[in-house]
Amino acid sequence: MKLYILVSVIGTIILSGIFFDYFGFAIDLVRNHHEAVSSAVEESFVTSIVIFTAIYFVSTAFSLPLGTALTLIGGYLFNIFYGFIAVVIGATLGALALFMIVRSRSMKNSHSAYSESEILSKIKTGVEKDLWGYLFFIRFFPIFPFWFVNIAPALLGLRFIPYLVTTFFGIMPATFFIIILGAGIDD
Repeated sequence: MKLYILVSVIGTIILSGIFFDYFGFAIDLVRNHHEAVSSAVEESFVTSIVIFTAIYFVSTAFSLPLGTALTLIGGYLFNIFYGFIAVVIGATLGALALFMIVRSRSMKNSHSAYSESEILSKIKTGVEKDLWGYLFFIRFFPIFPFWFVNIAPALLGLRFIPYLVTTFFGIMPATFFIIILGAGIDD
């Protein structure tokens, strides 16, 4: 029953992303209020970066389709170094929160969940062959959506440390690339 509630919540988030343009909304918000946002960041840099990291955390933990837009905005507002640090920390902590919530709620149902799902069965087979390599692979190469990569290991009952390490380091290459793009928006 709890698995059906989780699937319903995720489905609602995905459908809201289809009908509501989160990406365009976030970019337009910063573009339309560029001077106000830039001056707020300059006046309270540390507070701004903490708030941005918290927003990134919430967006990842609730699987809102804002990752790319927020990463671009992070590069734009905080430049490469600080934007990169804020995004990696926010995304990693958000992914960990989601992982822990799903894992705690679905430990009883996880075996039946992956036995019924072809995708989860394939992931389980890959993880059994090479846990670290497979987790890094699905982080480096976005074959599956980010929210799914955050949830699937929890449903399969994977350990916390491999998930943490592969999430932290695995999201860095794509994050760095998008942050560079965001930092160059003014140019």
